Amino acid sequence: MGETAFAAAQDAGALAVIQPDLAKWGGFSGCLPVARRALAAGLRFFPHYLGAGIGLIAAGHLLAAAGGDGRLEVDANENPLRDEVATPLATLRDGIIDLGDAPGLGITPDLERRARFRVRF
Repeated sequence: MGETAFAAAQDAGALAVIQPDLAKWGGFSGCLPVARRALAAGLRFFPHYLGAGIGLIAAGHLLAAAGGDGRLEVDANENPLRDEVATPLATLRDGIIDLGDAPGLGITPDLERRARFRVRF
């Protein structure tokens, strides 16, 4: 689904919640205009992401940049790699995640700590 398809579905009144997947559909530059258009129309924006920590933190930053009253969908299944990388999720308090104010996504990977996830080819 591209920006045109989101707009057409939105204009037809078919959607109340807009939920693009940041990693699979356009990244920040593709999703932010969709989010802003949805919010301007009074719809809700809930970025979708299911996977490792980097994409989840990116989706959180996208939601923060878009504004509105949307939510960040977080998978509750056990995922040690996500938990190791997405350390800002550990700051969840009263349903709010503090993404911090560090540059970029605010994550400095500790590669040695994540060494157990390395795969040799």
